[in-house]
Amino acid sequence: MRIRIGAGLWLLAVAIICIIVLILGLFLIVFPQKNKVGEVEDRIAEVETGIQTEQNRLNQLRQLEKDPEQFLRQIDVLKQRIPENVELADVIEQIDHAAEEAGMDFFSFTPSIPVVAQNFYVMTCDATLNGRYFNLVEFFNHVERLPRSVKVVKLEIQEADAGLPYIQARITFRVFFTTTQGIEGLITAPGGAPAGGTP
Repeated sequence: MRIRIGAGLWLLAVAIICIIVLILGLFLIVFPQKNKVGEVEDRIAEVETGIQTEQNRLNQLRQLEKDPEQFLRQIDVLKQRIPENVELADVIEQIDHAAEEAGMDFFSFTPSIPVVAQNFYVMTCDATLNGRYFNLVEFFNHVERLPRSVKVVKLEIQEADAGLPYIQARITFRVFFTTTQGIEGLITAPGGAPAGGTP
């Protein structure tokens, strides 16, 4: 006895086989090739970035060739912003000058013992200033323009003894330098307590 399969079942079987072949083709051919294309595109992007970096270096070298003193001037500026020595008196003078220019009263200044941070030494300083709020905003503008790199890391504001609109601001700064020269005066034995106080 022979069983005849209808044309509809044959078509269904052929369709299923085609779908299976298509899925296998996607997983075995299309997707791997797509991943390879993505890897090639990533590699091209890396090469283009490298080319742009080298082009920027070439432009810098050409600029230095035209003006050889430019490199030395940049080093001088960097040494001024991050000097070798702690130069505590210079730090106090610059912050005091910024406060005076902004109309703030520089009340107290207390440095801490410097610590090592990567290739630099960092000294944290606490200062107290009195004045109005807008004077404080102007003070921060002057700090941004100081020749030495001074970073504000903390700010506390409270009402001054004279009452509002006068305020008292307690500000924590960080200054940077590259050697241990001159830090002996910041350390007092025993206990290594920081030397500081009102300027």
